[in-house]
Amino acid sequence: MANPDLSIIIVTWNTADITLKCIHTINKYLNNKLNYEIIVVDNASSDNTIQLLSKEKIVLIKNHENSGFAKGNNIGVKKAKGKYLFFLNSDMELIDDSFIAMFKFFVNSDIGLIGPSFLNTDLTPQGSVFPPQTVANAFKEFVLKIKNVYSKYTPDSKTPVSVWSVSGGAILIKKDLFKQVGGWNEKYFIYFEDLDLCRSIRRLGQQIIFYPNCKVIHAHGQSGKHLAPAKDQWRRLIPGSIKFHGKFNHYLINSIIWFGQKFHSFFG
Repeated sequence: MANPDLSIIIVTWNTADITLKCIHTINKYLNNKLNYEIIVVDNASSDNTIQLLSKEKIVLIKNHENSGFAKGNNIGVKKAKGKYLFFLNSDMELIDDSFIAMFKFFVNSDIGLIGPSFLNTDLTPQGSVFPPQTVANAFKEFVLKIKNVYSKYTPDSKTPVSVWSVSGGAILIKKDLFKQVGGWNEKYFIYFEDLDLCRSIRRLGQQIIFYPNCKVIHAHGQSGKHLAPAKDQWRRLIPGSIKFHGKFNHYLINSIIWFGQKFHSFFG
């Protein structure tokens, strides 16, 4: 069999059941329609991930430690045979074959990177596009209450649209371009590596596209829920934010967010 056109790379850590569900939805909707391979990078899970996934027709990479999201994906790329790479979180599900249309659109374009539309598990829209993450935009959204200028959102468009950044939960990119920018930045263990990758793509003058007609379910937070207790989940964002924004802007942005929330809760 010829090398696959597409390598789908999934990093997992103690998410056996949802990873298996993700794989099954890929095969359900893409089998015999695209020439693809599935590469799963297991970050030293302590659950039954290896036992379950060993039965699947995938390339299974068993790490000896939890290397994080960025490094885990880079490890997967080393085994990838496809010309195109689709990075997919383990807590994602395909709901139809609309990925095929997005893939063909991407292949026949000079786009740098493309991402689909996200849905919650109840099929309501889930934000997957980031506006520019600036101090000014944080002030506009959290103090002036202007929507969709800092937090993730879903563009109001029925056709592909150029955006500042898409979520790393589902990203399609050419392997050559991915290698040109140096892959995922491994200084990020988890979170903000998607913003960093999109920044690298933009610096090359390449477009980042949101493709609204491909929709995938994202069971938000399931792939990282074991990293910290629920009440402390927000703390996981801090190291990546400092690396991405720089320490000064990180604290300034968070001060603006805190002030805006307190101000509007007090004055209603």
